[in-house]
Amino acid sequence: MDTAAPDFDFEGDPSPEAVLAILHAAMGYYRSIDPETLADHEVRALVDGLEQHARCLDAARVTLLGHIEHSGLHHVDGHASAKIMVRHTCRLSNPEAARRERLDRTLRNLLLVAAAYQDGDIGTDQMNLIANVHSNPRVRDALIEFQPVLLVLATQCAYPDFEDALREWERLADQSGPKPRDDTGHEHRRVSMTQDPLSLDWRLKGSFGALQGAKINDVLLAFANSEWEDDWADARREHGENACAADLERSPAQRAADALAAMAQRAASAEPGAKEPATEHVIVWDAATYEATAHRVTCNDPGCTAEAHTTNRWYDPATYRCETLDGRKLEPVEALLDSFHHHLRIVLVTEGQPTHVGSRHRLFTGRNRLAVKLQSRTCIWPGCWVPTSSCEADHVHPHARGGRTQPANGAPLCGRHNRWKQKGYVIQRDPDTGRWRTYRPDGTEIP
Repeated sequence: MDTAAPDFDFEGDPSPEAVLAILHAAMGYYRSIDPETLADHEVRALVDGLEQHARCLDAARVTLLGHIEHSGLHHVDGHASAKIMVRHTCRLSNPEAARRERLDRTLRNLLLVAAAYQDGDIGTDQMNLIANVHSNPRVRDALIEFQPVLLVLATQCAYPDFEDALREWERLADQSGPKPRDDTGHEHRRVSMTQDPLSLDWRLKGSFGALQGAKINDVLLAFANSEWEDDWADARREHGENACAADLERSPAQRAADALAAMAQRAASAEPGAKEPATEHVIVWDAATYEATAHRVTCNDPGCTAEAHTTNRWYDPATYRCETLDGRKLEPVEALLDSFHHHLRIVLVTEGQPTHVGSRHRLFTGRNRLAVKLQSRTCIWPGCWVPTSSCEADHVHPHARGGRTQPANGAPLCGRHNRWKQKGYVIQRDPDTGRWRTYRPDGTEIP
């Protein structure tokens, strides 16, 4: 990124007054722009450029606070710390001043990350998360070594994927910290319902273990999706083809509440002792993690100490995977014990992409549908975070034009973007990196 200032005669070293004058002038130029007169590509460039420069300014504010702290300037006016001086001078909240102070400590320790942040390549949200992990003293040294991978994650991944990856790395790298919960979450499960004496509303509060909670969530999502289909059908009847999300009668939270009520009603209507309905809960493992967990549970080797059995040292953070189809994390020991009593679905993966024998059917069904959804935790459209369990299995190369119904030609897309793709957009998967790319009708890529 080029962050060079416009031509300006500094007459030697730049002064703070000159730098601030340039910034003031730049903002004046920006305010003179009428977005209505800009072409689409100019608006996109402006959004991207402003964000990168804002990151540079955020980094500058943080490093300036660090300079004040180490130079002792704050002592001149009797401030106890640079944080307090900046909090007072800039009229900040205490949490914001503390955030900048914590970021400064992080940048001084993670030099590669600091350089990328100062160049505007890493977002401030990502930096706040990195600083949060850096505050864990048990993983701090490992985080320094992890910087090259961390930079790739922070600059190339959507924020939810970055947060998920970094938190998972922290959990696995923290070998001598808090012990993995295994089944303690299940042991501490609880649910309560209380009624407000004034409004008479009922409030639900509860907690479940990782696996039990994931199963309940799967069922709740299925019921909520049924409620959504009812709302959508009503909207289509009233508004026709022009129906949109704003026309739906209920909010997502209201549909979730009605879905839970429907689950309870369905359970109450079942015959006593009735057999559980056939449901499939998918757990995605990598082979190394599954084998390590099995060894951890069954190991009788004297060298397998009690400490080893209650830490994460069995797992490799680079390959670890034990999660639901949507990427919700599970405790591996609990998931393994569950697998002893239920069927396992095996998915063959070649170069990161599930494979299966092709089908002549028009729709993805059964294992082929699952294999398509395993390719991503969310809809693969840029910026869309709809979980893959709520997506459709769509043909990358349209079936009507000869596209085969096999996982290699499938991708998870939410209903909105499955329809949007029909407007001339093209989706391709990079054969080298496995990254999904989406192209507009004019051939330009959506970044």
